[in-house]
Amino acid sequence: MAVAKILAASNHFARLELPLEAVDVAVVRSHYRRLALAVHPDKCQEPRAKEAFQAISEAFEKLSSTVGQAQCLREAGRPSKVAKVTKAKVPEEDERNAHWWDTKTWEEFEERLRHRERAEAALRLRYCSGLRARFTTRKMREHVRSAERSVEHLDRNAGLPESPLWPPESTQAARDVEEEVAKARQTEPWPGAANELLPDYNERAELNDPPVALQRLLELLTHLRAVHRYCLFCGCTYDSAQDMDEHCPGITEEEHDEATSAGLRGTESFPASETQEEDPLEAYMASVDAEAQKQQGKRKKRTR
Repeated sequence: MAVAKILAASNHFARLELPLEAVDVAVVRSHYRRLALAVHPDKCQEPRAKEAFQAISEAFEKLSSTVGQAQCLREAGRPSKVAKVTKAKVPEEDERNAHWWDTKTWEEFEERLRHRERAEAALRLRYCSGLRARFTTRKMREHVRSAERSVEHLDRNAGLPESPLWPPESTQAARDVEEEVAKARQTEPWPGAANELLPDYNERAELNDPPVALQRLLELLTHLRAVHRYCLFCGCTYDSAQDMDEHCPGITEEEHDEATSAGLRGTESFPASETQEEDPLEAYMASVDAEAQKQQGKRKKRTR
């Protein structure tokens, strides 16, 4: 019943059994978890369970921010009409794990969902409380751009298909634009006129809006950590989710900075004799210097 109802839904709100209006993100998360338990392929044996699970996951990703909800409401044309959403695409075999929610077992999905919730809470705590002075819009943009490049690199190495999380200039849409520009150059009125059709990928005006940039960063970090076990701020890939939980300082750059500072303070709080042993070679050279100075002092006394 749940599978059929989800697949018959005409918009993302209906997929998650939500009213066609702005709702609290916590409510979206609650509805998603309940429906995921009902239709996850590891829990549901219906033939189209995977398709239904994909549909509610896409809806959750879209509605888990106020920005996404506002966009969906505009697309739905509320209250006059409701636009139909794109049919959920069942991942092919070579697209397995292309999204954080693509898991074989319910237990793995639950762990990834909890990880995403922790990431969201950490990001909002660090960056949304008035957007701390040290975390400027420029810094947010840098993190988004860096995360996009990391996602593309790791996805390509893993053989995953092109993703909306890749840098815009690396997508098929960008290549299509380049082809159109190449054709336009053949009839351009003056040299370089066709280049005006090329988008400025460094501009990214949408990233100047903190809520939009924050949501984009959350999606990127979730993908990197859940799919690839990669931490953007550690700059490395961990052996397992447990390994990451035990050794990664946290989700945000600030948590990494605080961990580094705490480590330095911890080292400085101990006397030097307790923090490190004296190097044998340095001790030997010091004794040689001391002996040489002693002999030099004796020679000076004899010359007097």
